[in-house]
Amino acid sequence: MSIKRRYSYSVLISINIVMIIIRLKVFPNEPPSYHIILTITALLLFILGWESTVLLDRLLEKIIPISKKPLQKICIQIILSALLIIFISYSIFFIANLFFDLQIIPMWNSVVYLMNFFIAVIFNLTIFGYYYFEEWKYNLVSRSHLEKDQAMVRYDALRNQLNPHFLFNALTSLNSLIFENQQLASEFLQQLSKVYRYTLQNRDKDVVSLKTEMDFVKHYISLMKTRFNGAIQFQIEIAEEDLEKGIVPVISQMLIENVVKHNSITLENPLLIQIKTDGTYLMVKNNVIKKTQVENSNKLGLENLKDLYKYLSDKGLRIESDPNNFAVYIPLIH
Repeated sequence: MSIKRRYSYSVLISINIVMIIIRLKVFPNEPPSYHIILTITALLLFILGWESTVLLDRLLEKIIPISKKPLQKICIQIILSALLIIFISYSIFFIANLFFDLQIIPMWNSVVYLMNFFIAVIFNLTIFGYYYFEEWKYNLVSRSHLEKDQAMVRYDALRNQLNPHFLFNALTSLNSLIFENQQLASEFLQQLSKVYRYTLQNRDKDVVSLKTEMDFVKHYISLMKTRFNGAIQFQIEIAEEDLEKGIVPVISQMLIENVVKHNSITLENPLLIQIKTDGTYLMVKNNVIKKTQVENSNKLGLENLKDLYKYLSDKGLRIESDPNNFAVYIPLIH
């Protein structure tokens, strides 16, 4: 355990200032030289007492680690440091009294023992308090990292679950195109390869630029338009200044697939998906044409994304819905 030196000495000086004020109130008739000498000796006592307590703590930590035997170490350390501070106290004031007539309290006075024991308790409580504060802070950060890792695992599982489903639908569409329009089938296959190249290249990244994600989305949208033959439409409005901001990779594909999964798509009643930015969020919005039955939906996809964004942005993922529209707002990471 180690406390930053500048903080510990600031506390020692503050305590000494308080004692000077108290001493001036209690002994107003003593000459200035008396208060100066006593202040210097008291400060010296605090510094030596503190340093010896810190050194004792380090030595005992090797013999009795506080993580294994906290109560035993605390009791032994307080007793030993109290004896050490009593010895230092009498040594300092004995030497000071050889040169100056301070009329120090007699050697065996119980008040002196009590005062030095109290100082030892304060010093040790400071050390142990700092230790447990650091432990609490470390555990808090570790738990936060663990929760983030769990959110990333759930996101990866969601993304991996999406890929086979998307690939199956894409290959089914490709199979039909091969017989109907070989040129279009070739273009479809090229777009499909670009989509999967992006997924493979960015699968280990937490964040990519919005420009990178939007370049990917263009290929993905091309696939969707071919697959649904005009029954799905897109409006994209991305502000130039937002392109360098960050976003979780492949999240756009996941949200579009989510829209497709939950809505009916027909030429008579086309599905409109809007993708826009407002400087803070990327919005993916669609008109609602609900399917009567949705297959393979555990309704946890958006919740997992919400959990993930708690650790990537100070703004949470937001969902707005009404009978006619459904919108997801993804925070842009600055």
